[in-house]
Amino acid sequence: MTNQEFLTIKEAAQQYSRSEQTIRRLVKQHILTSHIRSEDTPKGKAYQISQVLLQQEYEVLSVPSLPTLVVSDSLQLENQQLRESVAERDRTIQQLQNRLFEQGDVINAMANQLTSQMTNQKMSHIEELLLQQNAQLGDLQKRLPSPEAEESTANKRSLWHRLFGR
Repeated sequence: MTNQEFLTIKEAAQQYSRSEQTIRRLVKQHILTSHIRSEDTPKGKAYQISQVLLQQEYEVLSVPSLPTLVVSDSLQLENQQLRESVAERDRTIQQLQNRLFEQGDVINAMANQLTSQMTNQKMSHIEELLLQQNAQLGDLQKRLPSPEAEESTANKRSLWHRLFGR
């Protein structure tokens, strides 16, 4: 088996259109066989895999060439008409989507307006409550004795203070 040609993992991944991780899994499965060689490097082990194993695992399927297709003028015309109808359908879909977005914008604007109205109603209710509280505070202030009356009672000393001078 010395005639085998070995590839690095990166080369094998490129040549067989697989990811490097897929090739590493294959190497791990066949690590003890003669299809895998390892070499010590400063970064660790570098593995090489034989092309024989790669060909066994990932045979390249050859696609037979298709015969040239001859399309008649009527088929080409029908194909063109179908493309035009698809393009027209796409334009209609785009117009409908635009209308839908516009309607969504209108609905959002209406929702914002409704929210604003509800907020305004709440604010006017709060203002009414504040006015009522201010009126109640005014009534309470009227019931309180005037500050002049408090001063006159404060100047009057009790009998005890007048007798003993404190």
